Amino acid sequence: MAASADQPTPLPPSQHFERLLLEMFRKAGWRAEAEAAVGSRRADVLLRKGKRRYVVELKAAPEGRRDRLAGLLPQAILQARSLAGQASALAPLAVVAAPRISAPVADALRAFSQDHAPDVAVGLLDGEGLRSFVGPGLEPLNAPSSRRSRKSISAPSHSVNLFSDLNQWMLKVLLAPYVKRHELLPEGMPRAEYRNASALAEAAKVSVMTAFRFVRQLEQEHFLDQADDLLRLVRLEALLERWQSSYVRAVKEWPARWILQGDERGQLLRAMEALGGRACLGLFAAARAMNLGHVEGAPLHIYVDDLQLGRLREAGLSEPPKGQPASVLLRVPSAKESVFRGAVRGKDVAVSDVLQVWLDVSAYPARGKEQASVIFRHVIRPMIQAANDQPR
Repeated sequence: MAASADQPTPLPPSQHFERLLLEMFRKAGWRAEAEAAVGSRRADVLLRKGKRRYVVELKAAPEGRRDRLAGLLPQAILQARSLAGQASALAPLAVVAAPRISAPVADALRAFSQDHAPDVAVGLLDGEGLRSFVGPGLEPLNAPSSRRSRKSISAPSHSVNLFSDLNQWMLKVLLAPYVKRHELLPEGMPRAEYRNASALAEAAKVSVMTAFRFVRQLEQEHFLDQADDLLRLVRLEALLERWQSSYVRAVKEWPARWILQGDERGQLLRAMEALGGRACLGLFAAARAMNLGHVEGAPLHIYVDDLQLGRLREAGLSEPPKGQPASVLLRVPSAKESVFRGAVRGKDVAVSDVLQVWLDVSAYPARGKEQASVIFRHVIRPMIQAANDQPR
């Protein structure tokens, strides 16, 4: 049946959700402008509130199927990022919308943005009341879908991995002021207190969005106290236990042995240079270099950024004969930035920082717990005490 002349023609999804977005932000006190000029181009929406400025790329679909929205989100991210580059002080905000976005689809979209575009703010809208934004200054707008049960509404979000690579690095930065022996962490690692995610991002040299998501996740899991306008870690013992448990999975190692026996230090220097890229000592060898060693006779662990087995001979190494023990174990870390940004530059060779060594040996099957207990007694426990002694 044709629509009568006095019935308004339904708006296309893009126009409908653009109007909804404008109305929502204006009610929240933002200045929202549609089809705003940004350089030589036009943005779907330009948002301003105080010092915050977002350029919005909105993509809408007639239905909330995962495959449809998963295709639209990367487009929105790329275009929002491109528009933000047209003018200074603009942050990109990619928004996708549909009549209904289910909880699993929303979780998948948020996880995609975290994994592939942590520097871009993301928003999800639907016609059932869902308002889900991740970005500085945007979270007060969030609201659940009216159809979701109270249980699903109150469930905590797990879209951010608390111990992703850069999150581990930022956690080291937050803990650095409480490690009393400064030589156990990189010389240039900042040792300060931070008022917000932007200050942490600047100190850790990561994007503001990456730091914002990390801080938000710490808050959601009750590991952060901002009562005095500083980012202060709380429940530190529980947080460290969680961090340790993230290292229990098996790590791939490549066994090797020296082709010629000789001066181990000289061989090590030549090997790390020949292997190329970033490299540092890890586990028991790193503990010995820090005068925290406890286990003797363990193989030498070397972390490498990009293992190229074809360079083994050039590094003075070869695969050990079957049944023969390895004298060197090569590892490519899963958290490369945390490992290599945290590496301590010694007199002639880089070694893993003390927090990394503690995590690694804790999960090592052969005498690792003994070595971890030594580091805990001399470094980790005093660090926890120093953090807990901070005024609240």
